[in-house]
Amino acid sequence: MPSPLGHGLAALAAGWSCAGIAADKRGRLRQAAILAAIGVAPDLDLLVGRHSMETHSLGAAIIVASVAAWQRWPVASSRTVIWIAVALTWMSHPLLDALGSDTSVPIGVMAFWPFSQAHVQAAWEVFGPISRRYWRDDFLSINVSSVLRETLILGPILALVAAVRKWRKEGVTEEPQH
Repeated sequence: MPSPLGHGLAALAAGWSCAGIAADKRGRLRQAAILAAIGVAPDLDLLVGRHSMETHSLGAAIIVASVAAWQRWPVASSRTVIWIAVALTWMSHPLLDALGSDTSVPIGVMAFWPFSQAHVQAAWEVFGPISRRYWRDDFLSINVSSVLRETLILGPILALVAAVRKWRKEGVTEEPQH
């Protein structure tokens, strides 16, 4: 399962790919903080002992996106774009977890709840494990290795999304007024 850093990078890429990047620095920082928090939020289920279950699902993404659009969270300009951006951002979390190393039963994530309670896991491991066993000798080496791997995979994706959004914004010209 990826680290909070990996989830944050993926969340920004997902959210910005849909909503675009806020124009002013303050708005951009607020937008980035909200999107990153949405991307990490499914792991709050660790606090109640239901990790990788309902919060790691399409159903949770629909609920959170609906609340975000209704309350007009400042991540996009319209309710429709807010809904889509937040749903994609939330779903980036279970997608990354399904592509990660999972050693805790049940293996995988409950990605399709409430339609199914089955846990899904990709057949191949893209992201390494993140250990919460701080007392182990290999705790630091496992986590540093996994975070570097996430950064090397997700960093360029985020950079590409940002570059494309910037290019598209610069390529838009206003119609000449007559």
